[in-house]
Amino acid sequence: MKKTLYFLIFIISLVLSVASCKVDNYPYPDAQFFGAIRDSLDGTTLVEQDLVTGSQIGAYEQGYATPTIQNWVIKNSGDFRNNLVYANTYNFVFQSCNFFPDTVNNIVIKNGPNEHDFKVVPYIRIKNCSITYDAAANKINATFSIEGGKPTVKVASVTLFAFTDIYVGNYVKKALKPDNGPWVLSITGAAQTINPATTYTLSIDLAQIDNAKVFAIHRNYYFRVGAMGIQTGVGTIRTNYAPYVVIPL
Repeated sequence: MKKTLYFLIFIISLVLSVASCKVDNYPYPDAQFFGAIRDSLDGTTLVEQDLVTGSQIGAYEQGYATPTIQNWVIKNSGDFRNNLVYANTYNFVFQSCNFFPDTVNNIVIKNGPNEHDFKVVPYIRIKNCSITYDAAANKINATFSIEGGKPTVKVASVTLFAFTDIYVGNYVKKALKPDNGPWVLSITGAAQTINPATTYTLSIDLAQIDNAKVFAIHRNYYFRVGAMGIQTGVGTIRTNYAPYVVIPL
């Protein structure tokens, strides 16, 4: 009797288990969408980002009564890739980025791979950037100039960031002290008006006691120049960057 009861319980459990495992009727994403965020000035230069709390692509899949925004991540380099996309028509919005807000509508994503570049106007372009190691002075030195994406853009600060990998930037960086530089320059008053002829110089003094601890391990370190713009009426503004430089210390 007990064996019969156990057998019936087993059969009921099996039936319930199979019933609960029915496959839903949603198809698997059938498209990949990839490309880059590029400066509209030349159509080729990548607009670099912060991976953490950086610019994102806001995607609205069409065909729904109320489309819901999907936030797609942009890589540090300015490239992006989403391999789990449904083929459909999409509207894209860019808000709270390091470039002027924009909307791009009616982009058709087909089955399979789809490559698309977005052309944007960055708030600040960092020009002629050079980051080098002065072994004699034991300093990392950066020189560069900046240019506003539009005449209305001003500059709030410029910074030389340091870290141990490629994600170096405003949110991924070594904790440096103010007297370890000047590695950051906060800009006020008339100097906030961008003059492309101005050359900025920033440095990290590796001889300082704090930095001796920060850079104690002999390895490759990543350095990157960033600039924070000022522009009214656009929401949150994020840092613009030059490409990182790798220096072994």
